[in-house]
Amino acid sequence: MGVVSIEKCPDYNIDTVTRAIEKSFERLGGVEKYIKPGMKVLIKPNLVMKKKPQDAATTHPSVVQAVSSIVQKAGGKVIIADSPGGLFTPKALNGIYHVCGIEKAAQESGATLNFDFSESEVDNPQGKYLKKVTILKCIADADVIINIPKLKTHGQMVYTGAVKNMFGAVHGVLKAEYHLRMPDYSEFANAIIDIFLSAKPVLNIMDAVIGMEGAGPTAGDPKHIGLILAAENAFELDYTALSVIGKNPLDVPVIREAVDRGLLNGEENIKITGEELNKVLVKDFNIPQIDNLRAVQFFNRGLLKIFVNLMKPRPDFIYEQCVGCLECQKNCPANVIKVDNKKPLVELEKCIRCYCCQELCPAKAIRIKRPFLAELVLKLSRILKKYK
Repeated sequence: MGVVSIEKCPDYNIDTVTRAIEKSFERLGGVEKYIKPGMKVLIKPNLVMKKKPQDAATTHPSVVQAVSSIVQKAGGKVIIADSPGGLFTPKALNGIYHVCGIEKAAQESGATLNFDFSESEVDNPQGKYLKKVTILKCIADADVIINIPKLKTHGQMVYTGAVKNMFGAVHGVLKAEYHLRMPDYSEFANAIIDIFLSAKPVLNIMDAVIGMEGAGPTAGDPKHIGLILAAENAFELDYTALSVIGKNPLDVPVIREAVDRGLLNGEENIKITGEELNKVLVKDFNIPQIDNLRAVQFFNRGLLKIFVNLMKPRPDFIYEQCVGCLECQKNCPANVIKVDNKKPLVELEKCIRCYCCQELCPAKAIRIKRPFLAELVLKLSRILKKYK
């Protein structure tokens, strides 16, 4: 039975965060269970793009600093690394470290920031689609990986947490390739799982002090949750986090596929330690209904596939907010965003619905919009479910 630790953490005061994370380590067997003196420890936060900590799009620097300090104190040699969305260059990465507060967190804790862009191919015998995965060399070479995700909603995958965070082990160019190769949500969810399994983090510590609701993973709204969650099993951690915010875990593609693959056995096999789950539930967390067309179970499979393809949500540009930076065009894996009179336009018939444009728009000028017919189908689905 897996163990998930839930600790209250009302704010990002470094002492408060440190105490919560120390308790998390204690409940999971102590820091010495994971860290031996001299070990090279890779800490993997969510640094999706250049956003300030208060935007709640990235792992908060206080959480990164606290984990780094605890590991350094135990004798580990900490390096902080991620492959953000967009350009993956020394200049871009340095800007992200600075704006996200990670540069200061590293200075305060004595950790090293990664600027090694080299890659390594690793065998992945547990992979369903990816039997070999190319990941950052610093991640492949680490003795121990500690995954530090941020609890957020996600335009394509509904939710991003511990498992999805390890997609950042892959270089930005390869991320685009995976989006192109696997536009189907189930296939892409399996690719995310495969990449996670190739990286093998030994511990996952989630920043759920302030999460992101609504139009995540970068354009949503900060939402206070007040928790630090931790577990060795990332799938169980995500299952618990989804339960906290009131989302059925099986509505999330990554969790659904993990259950199908036998990587997760449900809440009856998860032991919660620390705070009681029913006392920390967030009842008004705004989770966009994006991928729930797959939950329309009154269609047979053939019809369902047709409806899903016809009624998938689409990127919708808010031109009055657009600043003309064209980051959407630069980061479109399918290369289907064109510019007309300085305005970006998407070729919907070629769009693979990865929503990278929305995720990486610095001006929050792209929203995910669902066709009117899709809204009607989902409403009908919910009505029929009540009478089952």
